[in-house]
Amino acid sequence: MTAMEMSSTSEILVAVVIPAYNASDYIDQTLRSVIDQTHKALEIIVVDDGSTDETTSICRRFAAADPRIKLLSTENRGVAAARNTGIAASKAGYLAFLDADDLWHPTYVERMLSALHPLPEAWGAVYALHRFVDSEGYCTRSGSSISARESILIRHLVFRFVGNGSGFMVRRAVIDKIGGYDPSYANQGIGGCEDFDFELRTAEHFKIEAVPLGLVGYRVHAAAMSADRSRMAQSLLAVYERCVARNPQLPAFVVSCARASAHLYAFSKFAALKDWRSAAISLKYVYHHSPLLAVSVITKLIFSKAARAANRVLSKAPSLGRQKQTNFKKFEEIDPVMPLVGGWSRFRTKALFRRLSEIDRCGGLRCDLEEIEYFRF
Repeated sequence: MTAMEMSSTSEILVAVVIPAYNASDYIDQTLRSVIDQTHKALEIIVVDDGSTDETTSICRRFAAADPRIKLLSTENRGVAAARNTGIAASKAGYLAFLDADDLWHPTYVERMLSALHPLPEAWGAVYALHRFVDSEGYCTRSGSSISARESILIRHLVFRFVGNGSGFMVRRAVIDKIGGYDPSYANQGIGGCEDFDFELRTAEHFKIEAVPLGLVGYRVHAAAMSADRSRMAQSLLAVYERCVARNPQLPAFVVSCARASAHLYAFSKFAALKDWRSAAISLKYVYHHSPLLAVSVITKLIFSKAARAANRVLSKAPSLGRQKQTNFKKFEEIDPVMPLVGGWSRFRTKALFRRLSEIDRCGGLRCDLEEIEYFRF
């Protein structure tokens, strides 16, 4: 990023929308990560979604010390409605969304804005990648290293590049076009993947830029919305089906890959809960896409259960107890340019990525490509 690029965007106002529900354990760290941004032209809107803990008082303390912070309070209506409340209260031409338990690298807004602002209006959004952090803010592992840019609807359906609600920035024109986040998922009791729904609807109408750096600290803890495995699985499946219904032009191959991707995720969540009936339904969809992939999933499940059983035995042996890992770093101490690793799998292969890239370049249609057959693993 050049000095000229930094100076050209330094005065541009960016709205940061933070929905918060009973977030007292983490909202302090989250707000500090926003206040410490190198880009200072911010309107920071915290929407207290009916919290019953100390979230409100913590946010008021921050607002008293920083005039950029505005606190709004509503009854509990879910994360989508809270984000929409924040959007409506904002004035900026760019909006960035941050969950109340996640973290941003200090250069997050600066890098995102510098990537998106110079592009034509057809480019509506930009996203960054993430690293996983624990309850104390230590980085435990890398997120996926895979990203794509420009017209990404088809690839995003299968690869889900963003992975959370804290790595997406949009122009105001996106809100004008698609109308914000969809609260109907929460109304049906399956809230959790509204951010992915928002990203897909954005990708249906706009090109999207990528900043392929780990600028987001995605926190994993027991109280997080994502910890409700069953609801997250149902939410993701619903998002996929709505996207397919909105886009009847999608080739059958893409729909098959999309559903396989969704049901792979759902299977992992249902299996973890030992909800074998729901897991079997998802595995059936995976099998329809690729029998060999379904066998691979079952084999992996069996081996992982055996490994966990072995670890439980070892943990009970006094002389073989596991030592606590001490080489973790705080998220803010990690150089964002340090490469991310992982993302490819038995399903999300480089060959599949290339094939879906072809379809994205054709606008989601078959064009003159030969009929694409299902991948066989």
